[in-house]
Amino acid sequence: MGASHEQILGSIHSAVNAQASGDIMALTAGAATALRGAAMLRARLHKEIQATALPPGDGAGRASERDISPLIFVSRGGELLKRTRQGILHWKLVTAYIDANFQVIMKMKSAHMAGTFIKTKKCVVLDVRSDVPAWAGREVEDGSRRRGYFGVRTEERVVEFECRSKHDQLKWVQGITEMLNRRDNMNMNVTL
Repeated sequence: MGASHEQILGSIHSAVNAQASGDIMALTAGAATALRGAAMLRARLHKEIQATALPPGDGAGRASERDISPLIFVSRGGELLKRTRQGILHWKLVTAYIDANFQVIMKMKSAHMAGTFIKTKKCVVLDVRSDVPAWAGREVEDGSRRRGYFGVRTEERVVEFECRSKHDQLKWVQGITEMLNRRDNMNMNVTL
């Protein structure tokens, strides 16, 4: 956060040499202030992301679902059909966000026993794939709209999802891609 090497070493030596309760209280207060500052910077980053992704609106200040930017679309989330490794299909409430460690996280929630238990799984997204072929037997099930398919590459495997429409697929792919690009830009700025 802009501290020099000597300042960091001085803080570490102060912590190691703390002998009185007043020293420990001063160090605790300093750490709390630093944590509040980091939280404020994360909140500012989140507000900047939301501000750049705000939809144009319809004259009355409201935006239609189709006008929402992809970044807001994926952060709000939605219901997607997920295919397991065994080919079993499950509905999941899926959202994506950038966490405090500048990783793109996909959170999947599922209800069990009629909503009594909610199971949440999080995974780190490394890449998004829009070229996932239609799942066998699902291409023309209702005939009214063509569904969209995409996948996210995690550390373990590629997780595939089915969207209700091609438009939703496009929003998910664009939103996650934008988050990955912002993550890469943030990581570049941190290393500089």
